[in-house]
Amino acid sequence: METFAFALSVTGPIFLTLLIGYCLAQVGLLRESFVDDASQLVYLITLPVLLFINIFTSGAELAEQWPLLLAGAAGTLLTMPLAWLAARPLAHGDRSAFIQGAFRGNLGIIGLAWALNAYGNSGLAQAALLMAVVTILYNLAAVTLFAAYSLQTRFSWRRLLRDIAQNPLIIAIVLALAFRELGLRLPEILLQTGDYLASITLPLALLCIGASLDLSQLRQSSAGAVGASAFKLLLVPLVLLGCGWLLALPSQSLGVLFLMAAAPTATVSFIMARALGGNSQLAANIVALSTLLSIITASLGLAILESILS
Repeated sequence: METFAFALSVTGPIFLTLLIGYCLAQVGLLRESFVDDASQLVYLITLPVLLFINIFTSGAELAEQWPLLLAGAAGTLLTMPLAWLAARPLAHGDRSAFIQGAFRGNLGIIGLAWALNAYGNSGLAQAALLMAVVTILYNLAAVTLFAAYSLQTRFSWRRLLRDIAQNPLIIAIVLALAFRELGLRLPEILLQTGDYLASITLPLALLCIGASLDLSQLRQSSAGAVGASAFKLLLVPLVLLGCGWLLALPSQSLGVLFLMAAAPTATVSFIMARALGGNSQLAANIVALSTLLSIITASLGLAILESILS
């Protein structure tokens, strides 16, 4: 009971914030134009600042985190071909949306928020490093998938490398690591300003995700959306935890790995599906369904993991 209470304290506030965002959108207090602008603000400014500040000021050394990063990368690489196999029964045009929805998690917002709630700033710093590694793999796989299954786009290494190099989240993490390695010190006034910006990131982002949810999509959920959500919320965490167990990760690292793996499908999968000619309707269904169900699966999974580790 105590472990379940802990798990609910991690996931519950995130769910309630998403629900508040959804309700505010329904009554017209969070309009689409505000959500679009706020989402851009989070992605381009406040989330990169949050990642930079937490990694730059963290006591954790990158060299100490390589088992966690290796487990995350190995687990992600293992789930990709499994998702491809699971998509084989679907229509050709639906496979890219299914595969990406099945393995691409919302690490930057929900995953980070869960890690922060569970393990504080040290967990957030670990999650940020893990997110940087996995995000590069996500981008590589996503562009390849849509190029393979869509007649509207072709794969381009130049575009892929440009997208990775211009990703503000990856840039922030690389700069934070570089500044730490060089032993640079930032003026206290800049760090305090960074803290102000960082503090609004997760609440604002969660409100925007909640406001963007279209629960009417759930009535149209197909077998493909249910299958991709089950794959993302059940199989992916098990695979990544298996990799973490083989690498003998300590309990906090295993917890961070689980929470990042258990995050629901990222909303960017819908955006990419629409932009690159995939089945955007299926992608939207997967995002909505996995977001709602993740509250249950992550809470139960974290409670079970904590009871085993304790």
